[in-house]
Amino acid sequence: MQTEKKPKRITDWTGKKILIVEDVETNMLFFKAALTKTGVTLLWAMDGFQSIDMCQKDPDINLVLMDLRMPNLDGFKATEAIKSFRPDLPIIAQTTFTDEIDTDRIFEAGCDGYLSKPIHFDELLNAIGKYLDKLTI
Repeated sequence: MQTEKKPKRITDWTGKKILIVEDVETNMLFFKAALTKTGVTLLWAMDGFQSIDMCQKDPDINLVLMDLRMPNLDGFKATEAIKSFRPDLPIIAQTTFTDEIDTDRIFEAGCDGYLSKPIHFDELLNAIGKYLDKLTI
C-alpha cells in the first residue's frame, strides 16, 4: 500500500515584510534560505535596540521573529518596547533556551507565539502563516 504524499505548502508572502532579530549570522542565513521562496522581504536586526529602531522607522514591517538571548538588549525587553508603540505587530519569539525560560514570561513580554530552536521548516511556515495569511484575505 502506497501512502499519498502530502502536497508541500506553497506560500506567497510577496509584499510582506518580516524583521528577523538575531545576533547569530548562521541563524539569519537559515531564515533567509527557508523563506526566500515565499517572496517575503526580510530585514535583519542584530540586537534589541536595532529592532526597536527599525520597528519605529518602518511601519510596513508585518511580523517580527525575535531571538530572546542577545547582547545589548534582550528579546524580552525589545518586545515590551515594540509592543508599547505597535501593539498589533505580531512578534514570534525564537529561542534555544525553552527549558530554562518560563513560557509565561515569553507571553508576558508581549510575544504572540514562540518557536524552539532548532526550528523546523513546516513549523516556521505555520507560525508565520498564522499572522501573514490573515493579511492577504
